[in-house]
Amino acid sequence: MHYPRYRATPPRPRRTGGTLSPLTFVLLVTVPAVVAVAALRAR
Repeated sequence: MHYPRYRATPPRPRRTGGTLSPLTFVLLVTVPAVVAVAALRAR
């Protein structure tokens, strides 16, 4: 009986519609923080 070669992680197809890219996630976190710090410093 022949078994296929073992692969540690099968390659996943990339979906751009449902998943956030890392850059978008970083921007969603950092932009409100920068705006809040700027609002506090303006006082």
